[in-house]
Amino acid sequence: MLRAIIVDDEPLSVKRLNRILSESGTVDVYGTFLSPLDACDFAREHPLDIAFLDISMPEIDGMSLSERLREHHPAIHIVFVTGFDEYAVQAFELNALDYVMKPVTAERVARTLDRIQSRPVALVPEPLFAVRVFDGLRLFRQDEERILLKLRSPKTEELLAFLIYRGKVSREEIIDTLWSGLEPEKAHKNLNSTLYYIRKAISEARLDNPIKTYRKEIWIEEKHMTCDLYRFNRLVKQIRQSQEASVLRLIEQAKELYTGSFLNGKGYEWADAYGRQLEREFIQLLELAGKIHLEREERKSALHYFEAILQIDPLREDISLEAVRLYIAIGRMNEAIRYYHDLEQLLQQELGTQPDPRIEEAIRIGTR
Repeated sequence: MLRAIIVDDEPLSVKRLNRILSESGTVDVYGTFLSPLDACDFAREHPLDIAFLDISMPEIDGMSLSERLREHHPAIHIVFVTGFDEYAVQAFELNALDYVMKPVTAERVARTLDRIQSRPVALVPEPLFAVRVFDGLRLFRQDEERILLKLRSPKTEELLAFLIYRGKVSREEIIDTLWSGLEPEKAHKNLNSTLYYIRKAISEARLDNPIKTYRKEIWIEEKHMTCDLYRFNRLVKQIRQSQEASVLRLIEQAKELYTGSFLNGKGYEWADAYGRQLEREFIQLLELAGKIHLEREERKSALHYFEAILQIDPLREDISLEAVRLYIAIGRMNEAIRYYHDLEQLLQQELGTQPDPRIEEAIRIGTR
């Protein structure tokens, strides 16, 4: 399957092309974007074979966007989608594979896909340096050996984690956060030596160094590493812009990434608020997936997502009500009753309250 993205600031055009490509049987639409900048962010982290780009967009036009995408994927096939035939010559001057006139038709897209099939696709390898920040902090070399990287001290781990969290950050902010109790001169020395030991560990693992510095700023250059946090954040953006047909697939990808809370067990105070934000975003995704399945009357699938929410936040009584109703609807009455008693005990212990009366009422009706 060809891995594709669609970038167009017209939602209806995106929806139409997404449907045509999805029905072609040869294309997996990795993402649809109304914003070219979001598409650029996504392209940094994901392997792609083809991009369908609208030429006239407000933030970045399709011509400029194609050049940016090729910085990350030199072999990517570019197909321009336009309402103006005058762009055709310019498109081919940029070595585009094809251009398609709006409104797009399945027959015209099929000819474009035939062109792609006749050309070999050059695979672009992902960076070998991988970082996982959900449910702890793990660094490893992403190849057949999957070598784990060990840093010199807890402070080197914390500095790397902070840089991943903040992106580009000033030296002063780092010192204020990680070495606030030290004299300025000593704090700067500690920062420099800690950076050195991080780079040394990465270099000894024969990996590209993702940490860059310029004057008073330090940042992570994402093209040299993969990170579950970056992928998760891009999926959240993408889900907000996507049509329902692809939302469930994207939520499942996010669920695979979110294996536990942000930097779980590390005890970094600066990470607490951001960790809670990520947890809220993840729960919102699970709730969205549950509601979509519920609307489709896919009760077991809906229950799967509601149970996942309750594992994270067992005090969500609105979700508890949905779960109990679903247990009853699929014939698991004993589990509904057992769950209600567990919830009753939990709420009494934690809050000194009783469950929402609607939950008990649902069970009473279900046992008739």
